[in-house]
Amino acid sequence: MNTDSLIIFQKNLIRFYLLEGRIYPWRIDRNPFKVYISEILLQRTRADQVVPVYQQLIEKFPDTISLFADFNRAIPIMYPLGRSIRLDYFQKGLRYINEYYNGQIPFERKDLLSVPGIGPYIESAIRLFGYNIRDTIIDTNVIRVVGRFNGIEIHPEIRRKKSFISIARNSVPEEKYVEYSYGLLDFAEKICKSRNPDCNNCKLATECLWNLQKRTNKI
Repeated sequence: MNTDSLIIFQKNLIRFYLLEGRIYPWRIDRNPFKVYISEILLQRTRADQVVPVYQQLIEKFPDTISLFADFNRAIPIMYPLGRSIRLDYFQKGLRYINEYYNGQIPFERKDLLSVPGIGPYIESAIRLFGYNIRDTIIDTNVIRVVGRFNGIEIHPEIRRKKSFISIARNSVPEEKYVEYSYGLLDFAEKICKSRNPDCNNCKLATECLWNLQKRTNKI
């Protein structure tokens, strides 16, 4: 996208979050530990389901050391969310953090990726939302919004394409990148949906190459 389109894209997503962003406890009170917990719980799970589980965990276990030490007591709290594999990776990840990083969640990319259960998305989320480091989250929502706006054909493997990763990274503003990133996720949920996107109420519609191409094909 050109510079003008990029500025429009960034400003509108930041504004969208500030005006219409979803409110979750892990967004209001952020630190690396809380972001780590929220991202583990949010995997393939609706955020509204995660809220009560997250709040119970934070209340009972304030850090990785206490959570790992009493993990058996934490399991019944998380069990309603399903996916037992999540519990296995979570426990292994906590053990690894305690053994190799003295209970402190690392911020370097390579160190985060060495932790069991932390992949590229959670690694970027911890750096971005937990440490306030400018980084790029890439999931299906980000792929859809960034891809459509730039007129890129979307397919399952695109998240691994260097060209797309470069576009996504270059789209992140130098300031207010946390608000931008939350806005991107919420915009995908409320406006730029996978099915029946609300293009009529989209502030980006006049600059969105996917929308312009769609309209052109109808003529």
